[in-house]
Amino acid sequence: MRGLLGGTFDPPHIGHLVLSLCAMRLYDLQEVLLVPSRYPPHKTGCSISPFSHRLEMIRLTALDHPGLRAADLEDKSGPSWTVDLLRRLSKDGENICFIMGMDSLRDLFTWKNPNELSRYARLVAGTRPGFSGKALPAGLLRRVETFAIPSLAVSSSDLRDRFARGLDTRYLVPESVRHYIEGNGLYEPEEGN
Repeated sequence: MRGLLGGTFDPPHIGHLVLSLCAMRLYDLQEVLLVPSRYPPHKTGCSISPFSHRLEMIRLTALDHPGLRAADLEDKSGPSWTVDLLRRLSKDGENICFIMGMDSLRDLFTWKNPNELSRYARLVAGTRPGFSGKALPAGLLRRVETFAIPSLAVSSSDLRDRFARGLDTRYLVPESVRHYIEGNGLYEPEEGN
């Protein structure tokens, strides 16, 4: 079985790595595909880095971790819907374990056709210590297996802000990704700020 972790990855960070590697070990996955969303539907109107940069950062992230692989699997013509990707992979005979973090788990019922996801993949979510499903919609935890991961207070939005403000980002993103971001001028403050 292969794992799949999708996201905007703007930028990828240590939390994505911990989530992927914990799921790989716990569910005995042969590999985890890191799939950046080409056109994330929940980010319309938001400024995101070009897909080519996000894909390259994922490629760099996976280099030092056997079993992780960057994968460009999203539809090139329209919004990146998880259910469409999982449906297509299942038709191709793929046996997928779809990996989510807490943010995705909380928002799962806002996704396109969320009740269909479990038809096409095993759904698993890394939760923080002390997790309680009480705040989640009724019935969600019957479809999603949860597993505990170390609590890390890191997010892509916080990292973009840290890079823009020139704050230290070491140990929050892989070094190769940090150098790529700095070398390509990603997340620099806009003129006048």
